[in-house]
Amino acid sequence: MEALMNVAPGQAGILVWIVWFLIGLFEALIAQRVLGGRRIMLFDIIIGVVFALLGGYFSICSLGETPMQLFLISILASIFSAGIMLWIVGALVAHFTKDEGLDK
Repeated sequence: MEALMNVAPGQAGILVWIVWFLIGLFEALIAQRVLGGRRIMLFDIIIGVVFALLGGYFSICSLGETPMQLFLISILASIFSAGIMLWIVGALVAHFTKDEGLDK
């Protein structure tokens, strides 16, 4: 069981990857529900999952090897990176769709 939750920089256990994936999926669903509008759910899910995985992985690579603290920090980095990217993309989509409505 310990090998599944390994959070060393060289290797991350499968459970850690699953947690990051679920964080990205959850954030994308919340962004879709809260922000609504002309957002595409699949696009939000892809952005949320990809940046949650990247945020978690890069936090492990940059911080070193301390198992429990590193796991918690990687979770926070995953939440923060996915949330920021969903916010940025949402703002860009809103900006460019607002401009399209003026042409008609």
